[in-house]
Amino acid sequence: MGLLLQHCTSPSQFQETDPEQTGVRFRNEITETEHNNIMTYEYTYNGGGVAVGDVNGDGLADLYFSGNSVPNQLYLNQGNWQFRDVTTAAQVAGRRDWATGVTMADVNGDGRLDLYVCYSGNTPGEGVNRPVIRDRPQRANQLFINQGVNADGVPTFVEQAKAYGLDAPGTFSTQAYFFDYDRDGDLDLFLLNHANMFYSTFFNVKKLRSLRHPYFGNKLYRNDQQHFVEVSDAAGIHGSGLNFGLSAGISDLNGDGWPDLYVTNDYDEQDFCYLNNQDGTFREVSHTLFGHLSKYGMGSDIADINNDGRPDVFVNDMLPEDNHRQKLLKGPDEYDKHTLAVDSGYHHQYMRNTLQLNQGLAPDSLPRFSELGQLAGVASTDWSWAPLFADFDNDGRKDLFITNGYLHDYTNMDFLKYTVQDVVAEANRENHPVDVLGLIQRMPSTKLSNYAFRNEAGLRFSNQTKAWGLDQAFISNAAAYADLDNDGDLDLVVSHLNDQVSLYRNNQEQLQKNHYLKVKLEGLAPNTGGIGATVRVTTPDQEIYQEAYFTRGYQSSVEPLLTIGVGDATTVPEVQVVWPDQRVSVLTQVTADQTLVVRQADARPGTAPVPVPPAPLLEDITATSGLDFVHQENEYVDFKSDQLLLYQLSRLGGKMAVGDVDGDGNDDVFFGGAAGQSGQLYWGQDDGTFRRQADQPWADDAAHEDAGATFFDANGDGALDLYVVSGGSEFPIEDRRYQDRLYLNQGRGQFVKAEGALPAETVSGSCVTAADFDHDGDLDLFVGGRLQPDYYPYTPKSFLLRNDSDGRTVRFTDVAATMSESLAGAGMVTDAVWADLDADQWPELVVVGEWMPVMVFRNENGRLQRADEAVLHESQGWWSAVAVSDVDGDGDPDLLLGNAGTNLPFQASPEEPLTCHTLDLNQDGNLDPIVCTYVQGKAYPLPSRDELLQQVNPLRKKFIRYSDYADATLEDVMGKNQMAEAHVLTATMLTSSWLENQGGRWHLRPLPAGAQTSMIHGFVQEDFDHDGRPEVLAAGNFYPYRVQIGRSDASTGTLLRYQEGALQADAQVRLWLTGDIRDVALVRSKRGGTRVLVSRNNAAPGLYRMRPTGETDPHKAHPDRNAL
Repeated sequence: MGLLLQHCTSPSQFQETDPEQTGVRFRNEITETEHNNIMTYEYTYNGGGVAVGDVNGDGLADLYFSGNSVPNQLYLNQGNWQFRDVTTAAQVAGRRDWATGVTMADVNGDGRLDLYVCYSGNTPGEGVNRPVIRDRPQRANQLFINQGVNADGVPTFVEQAKAYGLDAPGTFSTQAYFFDYDRDGDLDLFLLNHANMFYSTFFNVKKLRSLRHPYFGNKLYRNDQQHFVEVSDAAGIHGSGLNFGLSAGISDLNGDGWPDLYVTNDYDEQDFCYLNNQDGTFREVSHTLFGHLSKYGMGSDIADINNDGRPDVFVNDMLPEDNHRQKLLKGPDEYDKHTLAVDSGYHHQYMRNTLQLNQGLAPDSLPRFSELGQLAGVASTDWSWAPLFADFDNDGRKDLFITNGYLHDYTNMDFLKYTVQDVVAEANRENHPVDVLGLIQRMPSTKLSNYAFRNEAGLRFSNQTKAWGLDQAFISNAAAYADLDNDGDLDLVVSHLNDQVSLYRNNQEQLQKNHYLKVKLEGLAPNTGGIGATVRVTTPDQEIYQEAYFTRGYQSSVEPLLTIGVGDATTVPEVQVVWPDQRVSVLTQVTADQTLVVRQADARPGTAPVPVPPAPLLEDITATSGLDFVHQENEYVDFKSDQLLLYQLSRLGGKMAVGDVDGDGNDDVFFGGAAGQSGQLYWGQDDGTFRRQADQPWADDAAHEDAGATFFDANGDGALDLYVVSGGSEFPIEDRRYQDRLYLNQGRGQFVKAEGALPAETVSGSCVTAADFDHDGDLDLFVGGRLQPDYYPYTPKSFLLRNDSDGRTVRFTDVAATMSESLAGAGMVTDAVWADLDADQWPELVVVGEWMPVMVFRNENGRLQRADEAVLHESQGWWSAVAVSDVDGDGDPDLLLGNAGTNLPFQASPEEPLTCHTLDLNQDGNLDPIVCTYVQGKAYPLPSRDELLQQVNPLRKKFIRYSDYADATLEDVMGKNQMAEAHVLTATMLTSSWLENQGGRWHLRPLPAGAQTSMIHGFVQEDFDHDGRPEVLAAGNFYPYRVQIGRSDASTGTLLRYQEGALQADAQVRLWLTGDIRDVALVRSKRGGTRVLVSRNNAAPGLYRMRPTGETDPHKAHPDRNAL
């Protein structure tokens, strides 16, 4: 009947082959013993490895599998999906020790693929709290050198690891990576290792992290004429006892032609990123290049996912996709531990997959990455191992395959907290040792499907697991891709624990029928495989970039041949290969659907790349600006008083106000301070620098938290006065430190506090904006209330302050209740703006906020009436900013709206909204705000069981175990009666948007994907590139989220161009506006021109010069690339 049964319906993308037909029956069956089990060796379930390559030179990819407690096996590909086990004849079964990662590479440069096998595991007498046996030979790695085929066509191998200096006896090795790090023409080795015990990660940290461990630390070996010498310390490779290395990725991250290293780390030690110094050494730069990392870094892959020619980094972690397993396997929010780790020098780390998008070279010549895994839809794939980027449908974009599973749910919270405790207690009562193997059998075991994601447009991936026929449940670890049947598409090889391996045939040639090119590199000996070469394939509509590194994913190496999908192109205009020595091979007008053999010997000399950052649109001149202010938050932690908050309410400050207060024609700036820190005024100078102005009255109000500010003329004397909004959450409700303040300008920028000018109030506010709303000739104010301390998320009061000043006295009166029916209780306001939206000369007020719709208050002769339109009422979001701009060019003002963005662990839509139900559930005087999110089509409470019970202790009786809570809905938590009594807030969108004004009717439209990477806190409009047309600059980020959510730090600022009645994000322009930005403004001076100023929470502000006319405009160089 043939190998694969054909049905009347079309086949799925992948079809699992029958092992009875293929002959591949390898099964990584593990047997736990008293000395080697999950309790004594935590990597017992990490699985074996897979390597794919043509070891006998017949043009077909062969298979090699490593086994943890079973012999390794080699299968020769006989064609037609049939394989032959030649392990014994080839002499590559290895030892009956704990084999882990495997890789294929031509180590000795004879043109034949060799095999390197890593070993790990405990021996009797070793364990988590026991010393390691020194130089244990059972943990020596093996190198099988290919001797060529015998008379039967079977390749034979000789084990020579010790002779090559690569046996590494005693090390706990995960995987080996061959690459030419010093570019001397031969292959060196990076050996990834891991610990088998735990040290205190916060005691004597600096010394512990710098002290090399001989068996746990990673190692770098230099190839000196086929003998390898360890050079780890001299090369700058970390190797401490905290190391739990699970994968590495090799790539030229900064485009200088030299290979760099990304190394993942499990547990508390962070991932490392090593840039090659081109002199045999590396420097670790993870804190500079990445905003945050995965917490439990596992498998990884590096590839260009959006075809911009820059390699991107993906790291797997352990966050489940479904609510049940999230609640069952996750404990409390670890704010204290996370903060201590960061203070101790570790990076910010969060338990989820991370997709680090390469943004190119920053002005310091180092690349920067934005973490977009949640936006891309690939952040949660459970206990994941091997991520592999590959173009499985040959459309020219790299898709993503991820293996998944763990033999026993070792992190099941019920097991850890209750089962273990019960077993230990019973053993103590019976006076006998704990039955470890019996305890292990009581761990839950859950088989899960792997994941397959289709690359939709570079930054978005769709889950195609079921549609592609990959939804079978296994405990999968290692995986590799290869074109096993030479039909031009990539098939999959997946190794499982306690199941036979799976071979999946790719049916792309029957389904999409896209075209391909296969590129086989023939490098100069001894690097005969051309490892380290880069390949660029230019098709009529895209440029595809790949690097020739073949040890990828997790404990595996893929086929050392590049299969590149080219979509519907039948002819490829150009294929360019840049070899490691920078020689270049170029082929033009290449016919698709063939294998190209490209030889380094035929290449022409090339030029070594010198990575030069493009001329920035904005140049950071903060260091010479005279701005020495640093916003400094106090030590208050909101989560200590309210376990259910999503973010710290006390960390919303870092705002500023800009205006010419001394009348010299230069803009001045006031930076608001945190509680306990005075704000500061800086006078602008003619040359665009600033000078701090001391002895101002707000120094006496340093106890206040400055949440917002504006310069305006309060008393009509022509000088700008200063209104400062008091906010935060550090103080009790109705504390006098929430009183706003007005400072009057006495001329030349000298201020006095206007006592009694403002109504007495104690509202924690957010913003203030001025306009003459009643047409009486003076400026009135809207002041937004942000929150009620201790009563989040109840609505605070907002104010409409009418200016009732006369010639002698400055006085403002709150008329919100009389001049508007709903303004005082608008919501938790974050921003507001006045603008004449209907051209009647009366300014309307637009108010946005958290858990609020966009509110437009029409000005009807001095009375503010809320616009009653469905599009506005249904726009509930976590709005963070509003600005006015005529986006569609029709002459009336539209609105730019900043929101939280879509790069978050939850999403919101009208069909699946975010909700917040608030009630004092246990009548202890504290409100309990429970946020619910939709997970796989059903709404569940967001807090973990620990977070909920720490806040609402009586619920311990209802949710005794984690499994009791794992499927609980809000009704299960609150009950129907309390749900009916709860204060309910809703958010139906998190996308930053713009509101189109169509003659008084509104249409809400999302901003492009490039503006959704993080929260937006401000917009400014200017002709930034001097092309005669204005652009919009958006900036933001938001760091105070709880650890379970993580910092929102992906934005580097976005340049939005007006185009065809809408806005497009310019993907080619990098603004490098990083950090926890809270405000953005333009500042002008007589000789310094217009500059961009940003203020930040808990950090220094930044001042940026716009590039002068005549400097290179990267947008004009790539006019067709205008959206992410």
